[in-house]
Amino acid sequence: MASNESFWLPTPRKEILPTILSALRERFVFCDEIADLLSAAFYEPCNVLLWGPGGHGKSEMAVTALKALGLEDQEIFIQSFGEGMSEDRLWGGPDMASLDTCVRYDTTRSFLASQYKVVIFEELFDAPAQALLPLKDVLTRRVFMNGPERVEMAAKVVIACTNKDPREFAEDSDAVAALMERFLLQKEVRWPSYQAKHYRELFAKIRPDSSRGGKQLQTMLSKVIAGLNEDKTFVMSPRMAIQSLEVVSNAARIHGDDTVTAESFQSIRFVQGMQSYTADLARRIEKQLPGGTSADESTAESIQINLSDRDFSHTDHGPLKTPRGEIPGVVSEALASRFVHCDEIIQVLTHAFFQPCNVLLWGPGGHGKSDMVMTALRELGYREEEIFLQSFGEGMTEDRLWGGPNIAKLDVCLEYDTARSFLPYEVVVLEEILDASSQALLPLKDVLTRRVFMNGNQAVPMRSQAIVACTNKDPRQFAKDSDAVKALLERFPLQLEVRWPSYEQADYEALFSKTNPDAGPDRRKLNRIYAHVIANLNDERDSGFHVSPRIALGGLRLAANSVGRHGRRKMIVEDILTIRNVQGMESYNQDVEAMIRSALLEGGVEVLLSDIDERASRLHGRMQEINEKFDLAKGLDDEARGDVNDDAITAMVDLMSSMDSLKHELDYLQVSDPALLKWKKRSEKLVDELAAEVEAGS
Repeated sequence: MASNESFWLPTPRKEILPTILSALRERFVFCDEIADLLSAAFYEPCNVLLWGPGGHGKSEMAVTALKALGLEDQEIFIQSFGEGMSEDRLWGGPDMASLDTCVRYDTTRSFLASQYKVVIFEELFDAPAQALLPLKDVLTRRVFMNGPERVEMAAKVVIACTNKDPREFAEDSDAVAALMERFLLQKEVRWPSYQAKHYRELFAKIRPDSSRGGKQLQTMLSKVIAGLNEDKTFVMSPRMAIQSLEVVSNAARIHGDDTVTAESFQSIRFVQGMQSYTADLARRIEKQLPGGTSADESTAESIQINLSDRDFSHTDHGPLKTPRGEIPGVVSEALASRFVHCDEIIQVLTHAFFQPCNVLLWGPGGHGKSDMVMTALRELGYREEEIFLQSFGEGMTEDRLWGGPNIAKLDVCLEYDTARSFLPYEVVVLEEILDASSQALLPLKDVLTRRVFMNGNQAVPMRSQAIVACTNKDPRQFAKDSDAVKALLERFPLQLEVRWPSYEQADYEALFSKTNPDAGPDRRKLNRIYAHVIANLNDERDSGFHVSPRIALGGLRLAANSVGRHGRRKMIVEDILTIRNVQGMESYNQDVEAMIRSALLEGGVEVLLSDIDERASRLHGRMQEINEKFDLAKGLDDEARGDVNDDAITAMVDLMSSMDSLKHELDYLQVSDPALLKWKKRSEKLVDELAAEVEAGS
């Protein structure tokens, strides 16, 4: 049997091991045992299971080995399993042409297709038992019964990859235990240790032609990464380390002088996975740099590493519309002029568009994540129709993701109209990506990995250079609960939480100033008072809630509109209270009016004085209405006159009570500003005159 199988690879059997070993050693660290295992699997041939923590290149090593042995892309089938894996997807989807006769599958779109010699299944053990059990049967008998038709499995070797420990899964799942028995060879893929010398060796393989400065950077970065690793809790994977090298070196070019400084190393915080640190990451990075234990700023300035073109993985002319050299300035100017607390998002978007690569922005709603991205892309030269924007969610389906079915071919096969999907677009924005189901996230992860979508039997290339995903959810929490999300997150090399560092009065004032830079003195005063009120509302809520920028701007617009709609010249409390109708404010259980009045006592006395003047004017009008009632009663009969007078007297009592309330509020106001003190005296005089009128009328 072995001799008959020896011809399935272009490479002679005796050259399999040295060929694989040479190919893997060029790119990977600690790969000799993997090379030996893969050579055994191809020599026999037999199935192999590779498992271990993500980011160690299990699938990449398998593909590298197969390419070195002479296999073409069309001879290698790669498919991701996971929570959303179904039997339909496993066997290629329904055969539309035979649906009116029987349920059959289009196996030419599955791993059973005759052209495939090797199959790679990623995240195999994340799939439900409904998919694993029939797969076990086919791997055993190497035949799939597609209705009445026998479909032979042509692939010689199946390589399964998973980030999970299959031993733990086999204990709880008979389907997993049975499937594992179909993989003769099994090995855990992880580094035996994660020391600086190992990362340095990895960098040397990735950038073999680095300059002297590049090698110095690699040595220093290796020490930083090794120092960041936490025993038994977190280690930086090879994939994360490579991305760290990318962002640190790019930071030098972004600054325009190709010089790495201490600040360049801080870009590591944007790398996927670094969000798992609970301690101050910036301080920890600085501590690992030469002299980092010193608080002297001159130490940081002493790091000056000059790089050359050989130390970068790209040329100056990037694939995006704007040349790389102009991207930092364009993004910075576009966002800094409109948004507050946007320094970090400027940096991460600059890195994403400069490299280019995918980026995930996450954090509480209302902070303008998508708005900032769209603003930057427009300034980079993209028209609205050139930016693909799509919202995900619980209702997101695979059909929608790939542009919907191609109706013209529906009676032949299930193909998608990919021209309506994100695949042809250079830049893509995906909103609320973590709300989608596993059935949509799983195929998306596949395409982001291989940059090709198999539309039926047609390979559709993904032309997207930069995909920006936005979500209000914390991806760290979702990654714990969903393997599909965890796998997808690894396809976004850069990640950033978008929220303000503080939500004080000055923060909101800065926001209002950016939104309306030409505001006059009265509007600036309104902005100041409103910002003070919002900051106080934050203090009244439980920990974790802040009035978002969107809520703040919406409330400010409502307040300003309320002044104009009612024909007033000055804002009163009633105008500010319109914030109660803004989305998000309905969760307040306390008396919002009392909270706002309390806040105004500290930072908005002029609004309270305007409010008192307005209410005094209204009370004067009510007094005139009461006097008119008394005059009307004089011409009525006794019974009717008594009823009208009773109503008028009741209204008069309420009026006097309201006047007392105004006097009490004026007495309670503490004013030191001379202009406000004059205003208060005028208001007191107005209220006293009105009170005298009321007493005279009663």
